[in-house]
Amino acid sequence: MTLVALVGYLAGLGRYLTGEGAALVSALAAIDTSAPTPALLAASPLSLPSIATLQTAASSAPTTLVLPGAALVLAVSLVVVVARFGHSWTTWLYALAAIVPLAILAAGAVGVSRPLVVDVAGLVIFPLLGAGGFTVDVGRYLFATR
Repeated sequence: MTLVALVGYLAGLGRYLTGEGAALVSALAAIDTSAPTPALLAASPLSLPSIATLQTAASSAPTTLVLPGAALVLAVSLVVVVARFGHSWTTWLYALAAIVPLAILAAGAVGVSRPLVVDVAGLVIFPLLGAGGFTVDVGRYLFATR
C-alpha cells in the first residue's frame, strides 16, 4: 500500500512539474555547479496552488488537485500503516517524512516564500526517504522472518 501511494505521489509530482511547476525544473537546471549555495537558498520559483485556486479546482480544473491529493494519500497511507504495524517510536519518523510534502503545499497555499532547497527536499527527498525507506525496511523485515 505504501509503495503504491509513493508511486502515485511521484506520478502526481511529475505531472505537476511538467506543467505548472516547470519553473522549478528550469531553476534546478540553471544552478551553477561550482557555487550552488546562492541558487539553492534563493526563493523557489515553484508556484503552488493557492487556497482560492484549490477551492475552485474541484469544479473547474480538477487536475489542480492531483498533487495535493497524491500528497494527502501518501501521508495518510503511511500514518495508517505505521499506526497499525509500527513496533517502535522510530517508525513514526517515516510517517513524519511523508507528511512534509503536505506542509510544503500548505505553505505554498497561504503564500509563504520558501528557498529552492526546501521545495526540493520537501517534495522529493523526504517522501522518498519516508515511504521508500519504510517500504525497504518492511521488505527487509519480511525477508528476514521467512
